[in-house]
Amino acid sequence: MAKEKKELIVGVNGDLSDNFTTGQKAVLGLQNTLAMCGVILVPILCGLDVSVTLFCAGIGTIIYQFIDKKMVPAFLGGSFAIIAGVSTVVGEMGIPYAQGGILGMAVFYLLFALLLKILGKDRVARVFPPIIVGPIIMVLGLSLASVGVQEAEANWPIAIITFLIAVGVNNFSKGLTRVMTIIIALVGGFIISIPFGLVDFTALKEAAWIGVPSFTLPQFSWRAIALIAPCAIVPCLEHIGDVMAVGTVVGKDFTHEPGLDRSVFACGVSTVLSGCLGGPSLTIHSENTGVLAVTHLYSPTIVRFGALWMALLAFCPKFNALCGSIPQAVLGGVGILLYGMVTSTGIRTLVDHHVDFSQPRNLCIAAAILILGVGGAAISFGSIMLRTSHITIYSAARAIPLGKLPARQHSAAHGSSTVPVPNTGSASMKAITAESSRA
Repeated sequence: MAKEKKELIVGVNGDLSDNFTTGQKAVLGLQNTLAMCGVILVPILCGLDVSVTLFCAGIGTIIYQFIDKKMVPAFLGGSFAIIAGVSTVVGEMGIPYAQGGILGMAVFYLLFALLLKILGKDRVARVFPPIIVGPIIMVLGLSLASVGVQEAEANWPIAIITFLIAVGVNNFSKGLTRVMTIIIALVGGFIISIPFGLVDFTALKEAAWIGVPSFTLPQFSWRAIALIAPCAIVPCLEHIGDVMAVGTVVGKDFTHEPGLDRSVFACGVSTVLSGCLGGPSLTIHSENTGVLAVTHLYSPTIVRFGALWMALLAFCPKFNALCGSIPQAVLGGVGILLYGMVTSTGIRTLVDHHVDFSQPRNLCIAAAILILGVGGAAISFGSIMLRTSHITIYSAARAIPLGKLPARQHSAAHGSSTVPVPNTGSASMKAITAESSRA
């Protein structure tokens, strides 16, 4: 008699997390870790230690989750907004002084959290109706599109094969296989790349199995703080959108519980730790949001296990070398799917909230956000770069009297009426490189 297949338990918004034991969740957390390999870009471009960054991102995420009542399945990584300021200070004064500036950013986070607490949830929520939030989430995904495409251009056949593996597994497999879409795609693309000579094993062979990250203590200079601390403006604005984007994917309103103020505060505390040890300022990364959308594993426990893996693997130079040996085309193939999922979440926000595009006002707001955001327009103030994807939110909101903002319709699918904003946490590599060279 054939053994009956166990049907998967489907939770809120398609959550499959309850089907797995704690041990299985620990293994599943590895794909969140691998999807966050992009965190190594920030220290590379800033001149910080990669292993220290991995440790700080892992422990910082765990701290964030505990302060946030273990509710938000978000994964922290280094903010790209700091690259110009930090790279300048590292080059002129050294890493310890850059740490002092990053601690200055942490203070800014904490003050911003206090401001959100004073303003209150309702007032903050009124500024971000679906017509503003939906296009902003789309910009969040589309602004990462160039990263995926540039990586894929290294070898389009490999990128397409990796992408098709991810799509095939996600659409035609079931159970544990389906929720491991990202790991299977990365491993598959990696193996296929070997015969084509795209994988360089030199660094992997030379790397030690165990090594302690080069932790350093901060030193302080007013000039370093002045160069780096103001950069906190960008990740603070990003954070609002990041929390809302995660909430949209998992079908929960994290702006009310645990609250935006608590989330920003948690991010600030994590950045304090990172700044004290030699890591970058931390912010929520969209790669993990993409993983949530692809796998439908919304359990914060899985993300915490992924963060724990990252912290432990920081002590394994061999793993760092392995991540560095993954061909760009493989990362690009997976990135196309992940970033596309984030963009699709923005479209879903507009559909679920029945935004009326027959209204000229809605068309104008969406048009401004999409074109300025995707176009990458930015305003620079010294080492601070404010992208128009951030500025447009506020200018669009203020262009309409708050009392006349589009109605915030309740969506049964989300169980809430509040929705997202953006994250340039992973900006285009061209913009990053150009910004760094200008510094």
